[in-house]
Amino acid sequence: MVVRVREISDEEGNKLRRIVRHGQNAIEVKRAQVIMASAQGFTPPKISVIALMSDDYVRQLIHAFNLHGFKMLKPQWGPGPKTKFTEVQREGLIALATSHPKDLGLPYTQWSLSRLREEAMNRGVVTSISEEWLRVILHESEVSHQSLRTWKESPDPEREGKKRYIEKLTRMPHNPPVVLSGDEIGPIQLIPQGGSGWFPEQRPGRIPAEYRKEFGTTYYFLMLNVYHQQLSGQVVPTKHAVNWLEFLKEERAKYPMDQVVYIIQDGLSSHWTQEIRWWARLNNVVLVPTATHASWMNPVETHAKGIEELALPGTEFTSVVEVGDALDRAVTYRNEEREKRGKRFRDTVRGDRRHLAKVPVWLRGTNPEHPAWPVH
Repeated sequence: MVVRVREISDEEGNKLRRIVRHGQNAIEVKRAQVIMASAQGFTPPKISVIALMSDDYVRQLIHAFNLHGFKMLKPQWGPGPKTKFTEVQREGLIALATSHPKDLGLPYTQWSLSRLREEAMNRGVVTSISEEWLRVILHESEVSHQSLRTWKESPDPEREGKKRYIEKLTRMPHNPPVVLSGDEIGPIQLIPQGGSGWFPEQRPGRIPAEYRKEFGTTYYFLMLNVYHQQLSGQVVPTKHAVNWLEFLKEERAKYPMDQVVYIIQDGLSSHWTQEIRWWARLNNVVLVPTATHASWMNPVETHAKGIEELALPGTEFTSVVEVGDALDRAVTYRNEEREKRGKRFRDTVRGDRRHLAKVPVWLRGTNPEHPAWPVH
């Protein structure tokens, strides 16, 4: 039986998409990429090529997510010194921090560390604690100071049907059709972009701290061939429907006219103009929409951030052409890398489907009643 992630809600799917597109922790981004690809219907062997991991490790991540949810995305580091506060005290501090001050009869509506520390000592939760120890306890319990956020679920009455249809297209094991997945990267500002690299001690690379936004913005249309895992793209000044239609025409021209081409795309209005619908009907193209507020279903989402990270950090572009050339080179490199790494992963699998790799550290001596999620 194919290992796959449990059913995820639109809120969870969009959270995974945010982590994959904008996450700062490389380990968290990679694991979220695996989970989102599985939710999109890809099998572990296919995901191993996308994420550059072995099949077994992909399956372990999926099992860990099914057991522990989003907690497994963050790396769990080794234990430190003995705790200074008891579990009861820690639970009391967490309960106080996650309560509303007004419900406790206090004259303010939100906590600061100093107010929380003072109230914890006044209520006898702890006899004494510093603000830094309080910060550590909150951090260890995954409680952080955040702004209030809105949330939304997909109101699309056909959400489940669209999700099943996309999964059907992306999971055909034999004689798969031509399935493309398209989206745009951007807006990309033509300003100095931060980054990192190897430099002599105390002599890092430099980018201007002051600049004028005189070169505008641009977009990059990205298309993924789902079964071949090959990317292609085109830089455009705007994401107008005319530009999107021209991009679709170029991608469609790569395949015979008598062959049906499926194109998965989100619900952006410029993707669904009457001209695009007419063109699709006349050119043997089936446009496949993702559900409303659920663009995470689009398989190309797992690739966009990687292309940006290859092409943009540490640059100072002054024209759309320069941005396009950099992104095109990144797409070419990623396609070659996927092909090489994909073969390398397949070559490491024995005939009995057991990998040559050793058992991961977090699975050695694990109590089967309390399975652990991956740690580093």
